[in-house]
Amino acid sequence: MLGRFVFRRLRRALLPDFQRLWTRDIASSLTELRRKLASVESEVAELRAFRRRVTVSEWVAGTEPLLARVDQISLPAVKAHIVSALAEAEVVTEPTTYMVVSEVLPPEVYELLSAAIPPIDLFPDRDPVKRDFEMSALGDAPPLTKLMWRLFDERIVSSIVAPLVFDRFHSAIVNHYAETGGEAFGRQAAAIPHRAFAGRIQLRRPGYHLKPHLDPKRVVVTGLFYFPRPGDTDDYGTQLFTVDRPFVATGMATFFPESAGASCALATVVPYRPNSMLVFVNSRAAHGATLPPGATLDERYTYQFYVKPIDKDLKKLLRDLPADARAAWEEIL
Repeated sequence: MLGRFVFRRLRRALLPDFQRLWTRDIASSLTELRRKLASVESEVAELRAFRRRVTVSEWVAGTEPLLARVDQISLPAVKAHIVSALAEAEVVTEPTTYMVVSEVLPPEVYELLSAAIPPIDLFPDRDPVKRDFEMSALGDAPPLTKLMWRLFDERIVSSIVAPLVFDRFHSAIVNHYAETGGEAFGRQAAAIPHRAFAGRIQLRRPGYHLKPHLDPKRVVVTGLFYFPRPGDTDDYGTQLFTVDRPFVATGMATFFPESAGASCALATVVPYRPNSMLVFVNSRAAHGATLPPGATLDERYTYQFYVKPIDKDLKKLLRDLPADARAAWEEIL
């Protein structure tokens, strides 16, 4: 009895002091631990930055001999080659209007472009399985990347490929616009100026999955150039899907038919082959891509571009549409 009384008195008297000492000791330990972690993180960041500088410097030195070849590219010869390649490609109409163009670029241009893809260290690393090198970043890119990819994006894709593809798909583009505004609107919208935009090099790693979707509503045509490395499998190309019901994409963002209650079924997979291009009209069907964990392909490189109308010209036409037809485009107005 006396022992329990003494124990209770001691606990009441001493426990607060023990708790204060214990709390102070833990807080001090945590502060020291945080300081050490911050120091380690700083050192790791410095090591990564140093490794990145070394890797990029070695890459620049290794590609320097290729710079002279950029000036040897003849754009008229490139255009003639692309015109011929597109003429030989078949226009497929299901599940949407699309073409797969083989040997789309002269071999020497394709090889130089592939060699000019920047080292992985220059791709933003916010997402380890989805990394995009935007053409807007070319100003800070290594010399070969800057010269070759600017030439490709601005002089080849924008000035040659996009207009040729648009002309080849003209009737399907009229139908694309007619889906929301009727036949007359379709013809008028297809007649306004269109341009290529949003070019970027895409790097995808195992674990990447993009569900069936349509690109943003402004996009009329989507194009993908494939850049596999030697020995890469062609298994992980672009998937095209049928959609089980008629639909009109709503809003200006990426549209996922399954989120709107539709069902998508895989129709075909376009192989991931060198010097080939997939172009398709952004309507009636969905597309996607998968590079599953454990895939035999560790890095998947593509260049994607879009073709869209000049916004101000499209807005003029949209304002003349009836309210119900205009509703699907409301966000652009």
